[in-house]
Amino acid sequence: MKKLKILSMLMLVAMASCGDKTKGVATESDSTQTDSLMVADSVTAGPTDLWTTEAVESQIRACIAEVNQMAADDAIDITLLDLKYCSEDFLELKEKLYKKVRESKGQLMFDGDEGHHWVPGIGTPMIIDSVKSVLLTGDQAQAEVWLRDKRGSKGYLEMNLYLENGAWKVHNWIDDDVYPFGSLWHWMQNFLDGDMDAEEHEEPDLNQYAE
Repeated sequence: MKKLKILSMLMLVAMASCGDKTKGVATESDSTQTDSLMVADSVTAGPTDLWTTEAVESQIRACIAEVNQMAADDAIDITLLDLKYCSEDFLELKEKLYKKVRESKGQLMFDGDEGHHWVPGIGTPMIIDSVKSVLLTGDQAQAEVWLRDKRGSKGYLEMNLYLENGAWKVHNWIDDDVYPFGSLWHWMQNFLDGDMDAEEHEEPDLNQYAE
């Protein structure tokens, strides 16, 4: 009888041990599923984190900081700034325009705004007094930036931005005093189309990305 009792106890211990192993596997599986959910949530949260005015304003501050760094190095590279911080649509329009100018072999001239969209008529380093942004529909935002330099001269930038490729990109600059048709985008588009009679067009809706 003792042998039977001992044998029975050993069998119970063995079964309990198997049960623990099975439970351990299940726990590992549950952990894997939880990790997968956490990864999925973090991926989903990525773009959502950028859909904030703070993200828009942070990107603008990064743009101005790079302009200042270039100025400190004595070389503000407008082309490089555009490539790094402008939307794909803006860069495509710019390339089409300058291709047309090149192919005209001197018949067409377009000097653009000579970098005004990055340095609005003031010295460097530029100091940001304030940045104000608003999120529009879809993947769009609009921002206003008030700047000054060490001499006290003040500058102002108003821009539209796209959220693309994981970053806010400047799509258009708005300035009725600087650009025909009220914005750099409209100016370039109309020059490309060969239509430069600004008085025949209505003022653009600056809250939208009219292209």
